[in-house]
Amino acid sequence: MKIKKYLAYSALSIFILYWSFSAYKIYRTLNYDFNGRIQKVSYESGKYRPTITVNNKQFDLEWIRWVGDEDNVVVGDSVVKHQKSQWMTVIKK
Repeated sequence: MKIKKYLAYSALSIFILYWSFSAYKIYRTLNYDFNGRIQKVSYESGKYRPTITVNNKQFDLEWIRWVGDEDNVVVGDSVVKHQKSQWMTVIKK
């Protein structure tokens, strides 16, 4: 009986930790503030959205919504994202 109780608590703890980490990632993403040209674009396995480098800093675009050409972001495109906004503007070169 005790094992089932601890198993339930463990599963609940893992669930809470997973969602807390996801909420932190969303919060961190909302605080991104960048304006410049994309220097590097890389896709991690299993992710739909790329990680870009702008002004020598990397930004994971998993939780960012795009305005512009969403399917094809390449080196040289200009991007603008303001702090506290979930939207990023892509301007093709």
